[in-house]
Amino acid sequence: MFPFELLSSEASAANLLEQVRWRNGLYCPRCQSESVIKHGSYREYQRYLCKDCDRTFNPKTGTIFAHAKNGLDRLLFVFYSSLRFNTSIRQLDAEIDVSYRSLRRRVEQFARTLDAPTLDLVGPVEIDEFYVAAGKKGRERDREPRSRALSKTWAGNVRRGQTASVHARRSRHRSAIRRSSEIRRQIDGATPSRQP
Repeated sequence: MFPFELLSSEASAANLLEQVRWRNGLYCPRCQSESVIKHGSYREYQRYLCKDCDRTFNPKTGTIFAHAKNGLDRLLFVFYSSLRFNTSIRQLDAEIDVSYRSLRRRVEQFARTLDAPTLDLVGPVEIDEFYVAAGKKGRERDREPRSRALSKTWAGNVRRGQTASVHARRSRHRSAIRRSSEIRRQIDGATPSRQP
C-alpha cells in the first residue's frame, strides 16, 4: 500500500523525491561530484552547492519536475493514480485543480522517461508480420492543404485574367464552338440546296 501521507504536502513530497533520488549518496547532477554542501533553501527544497563546478541545484534539478509549475505532491499523486489505478486524465482533471492539457503533457513526459532502454541487436534478427501503413491520411504532408472554398484572391485573379487554367478552358470552349460553326457552314455550302 502506498503511504499517501507522503503526498500530504509539498514539503513531504520534496523529502520523498530527495530520498529516492539520492538513496546512494548525494552528488552533483552536472559533474557527478560528491563534494557538495548545503546552500540555503528555495521554498520546500533544500539547495546544494557543488564545490567542483560551483553550481547550485536542488532535488528537482535535471528531472521532469524541474520547471513544473504544479506542485510536486499533485504530480506524484497523478502519476501514482494513473499507473496504479488506471485513472483517466479527465477524471484527475476534475478531482484536482490542474488543467487537462498540463496533466496530459506531464503524464506523457513521465511515460517517456519510463521507456525501456534501446537494445543493440547483434547477428541475424528475424521479424515476423511487419506491417507498414501505405497512406498518409491523418499525417502531415509535403504540400499545403488545398482550399475547399473560393478565396478572395482567386476570385480577384479571375477578374484580372491571371489564372491560366480558367482562360485555357474558356478559349478551348470558344474554339470548339467556332470550329463546329465553320464545319456547319462548309457542310451547308457543299450540299446542294433542296428547293421544290
